[in-house]
Amino acid sequence: MDAEVKTALAEQGFNEIQPGHHTVLRHLGEDGARPSELAAKADVSRQAVTKTLDDLERVGLVEREPDPADGRGVVVRYTPRGLAALEVARTRGKELERRFASRIGAHQWRTVRDVLEALFDVEGTSQPHSQTCGRSRTNLNADLDECLRPRGPS
Repeated sequence: MDAEVKTALAEQGFNEIQPGHHTVLRHLGEDGARPSELAAKADVSRQAVTKTLDDLERVGLVEREPDPADGRGVVVRYTPRGLAALEVARTRGKELERRFASRIGAHQWRTVRDVLEALFDVEGTSQPHSQTCGRSRTNLNADLDECLRPRGPS
């Protein structure tokens, strides 16, 4: 799935996104986050997050702004270009989920997805999609039923 999303991103002009960037991007959220929050969620050092943020800022996907709640800190937010990349990744992810569901059935896909989330949930916060309405921990994905709704020919 990651390879398919990376290909879709590259096709849309986002070929500078590297696998290491996903550590930060998957935890950023549309409302932004402090670097310390990103480090804790990704279970990596603050220094690793800072290096990744430097890369992402250099290619124009994120920006750091003063934290309005704490003048000493910063909040990392997607730039418009970063949000465009996020939309490409979301769209491709939804397409893949629909394809998987069409192969094994929506109910079975939900079960597979729940199991995968439980296995790879390093934060210990994931709940089955039936309990979260199919939204990721950062509420970036559309409802799972929306992901699985048949679309026109692909």
